[in-house]
Amino acid sequence: MIKTIRAHYTGSVFEPLDKIDLKDGIDVTLSIITEDPEKSDDLWAVLDKYTGIIKGPSDWSSEHDHYIHGTPKKGDLNKE
Repeated sequence: MIKTIRAHYTGSVFEPLDKIDLKDGIDVTLSIITEDPEKSDDLWAVLDKYTGIIKGPSDWSSEHDHYIHGTPKKGDLNKE
């Protein structure tokens, strides 16, 4: 069984931040993933870091297919 929880390390003990439903005395294997937002490659951390900093076209949200895939702009299709 794989179960993911968050925990706080006190220097010698991991203290769970989430409820754990395990039998007392059971052996587990821990995978350590630190959560330092300044050094994280997590998508949300990157987005938070650059929110409001990066400039883009004013029609980015409505014309994202044009900017990402090169399709004609929707606004251009309505001009006739």
